[in-house]
Amino acid sequence: MLFNNLSRSAYTPQRQARSGSGSSSSGTTQRASNLVGRQVKINRGGPDMVEGRLIAIPADYMVIDTRQGIVYVNAAHVKSITENMKSRAAGNRSRTSEFITASSFNSLLSRLRHQFIQVNRGGPEKIDGFLAEINSDSLLVVVNREVVRVPIFHIKTVNVSGQGRSGGGSYNRSYSNRSSYGGNRSSDRSGQRSGQRSGQRSGQRSGNRNGQKSGNRGGNRSGQQNRNRNRNGNGRRNGNRGR
Repeated sequence: MLFNNLSRSAYTPQRQARSGSGSSSSGTTQRASNLVGRQVKINRGGPDMVEGRLIAIPADYMVIDTRQGIVYVNAAHVKSITENMKSRAAGNRSRTSEFITASSFNSLLSRLRHQFIQVNRGGPEKIDGFLAEINSDSLLVVVNREVVRVPIFHIKTVNVSGQGRSGGGSYNRSYSNRSSYGGNRSSDRSGQRSGQRSGQRSGQRSGNRNGQKSGNRGGNRSGQQNRNRNRNGNGRRNGNRGR
C-alpha cells in the first residue's frame, strides 16, 4: 500500500492480463481487507468511481455502502482504492446495512435474479433493468421491453435498482406476459393440432358409420323394390297364361 503524506492513502493493484484476472482480484481483496469499515474511493474518477464505506469483502467482490445504497464492486475491475483519512479522524459511523453474501461474484449475480438491477455506474455501459436470466458467462436484462445480453466479464459494479420500488413492476409483468404468451401460443398450436386430429378421426368414423348405415338402408330399399317388381311381373304373366 502506498501512503500519501497529505490526507489519503491509496493502493494501486498491478495490471495483469485478462487470463490472470482471478489472481489479480484475489490480491486486490486481500490487500484491501484492512480497509473494511472505512471510507474509501474505488478508482480515481470517471463513471467507474465508487465512493462510500467499505463494509465487507465476502469473496472476489467488495460491498460499498454509498449514499445511493449498497453497491457491489467486481474486484477484477478495481484499478485503485483510496482511503479518505478525514473519515478516520472523524471516527467511523457504523450503521446496519443489509447486503448479500455469496461465494463469488457470479453467485452474487445469481442471487439478484428476478430483481431490478443497475449494471455499472454510468457512461454507455450503464444498464438499468430487470434481471431475467443468468448463465455461466452472461446476463439477460429486460430494458424498456427489450432483452439485452450482458457479458459478465464486463460488469464492473452492480446494485439493486430503485425501479423495483418505484412502480417499475411493469418489466416483471411484461417478461411474465411474454413467457405466458409464448406458452399460450404453444398450447394453442398443440390444442389446434390435437383438435384437428381428433376432429378428423371422429369425422372419418362418423362418416364411415353414416355411410354404412345409409348404404345399407338404400340397398335394402332398392332390394325390396326389385322384389316387389318381380312379384308383380310374375303375377301378370300367370294371369295372362290363365286367360
